[in-house]
Amino acid sequence: MNSDIKLGQVWGIPIGLNASWFLIFALVTVSLSAGMFPQAFPGIGGVTALVAGAMAAILFFGSVLLHELGHAFAAQRSGIRVGAITLFMFGGVAQLEQ
Repeated sequence: MNSDIKLGQVWGIPIGLNASWFLIFALVTVSLSAGMFPQAFPGIGGVTALVAGAMAAILFFGSVLLHELGHAFAAQRSGIRVGAITLFMFGGVAQLEQ
């Protein structure tokens, strides 16, 4: 999986985003801000719902990143080299050498 945007490194493992991530980020944000949040919190303002939706999407992808870091940590502890971690539209992938 190719990463178009480099975010940095953790434990020497490059972390990046594929461009497809932005599509899912937008869909999750709009879905939550237009559907779930106004229904769950009547009277919530449009901008507030949009910000809450974006924050929820960021937290969601943060959890995906933590999940992939778990795979990478377990692999490194087992002596397997991890090439990179990439977040993309279907979640994330830790690129293991073996």
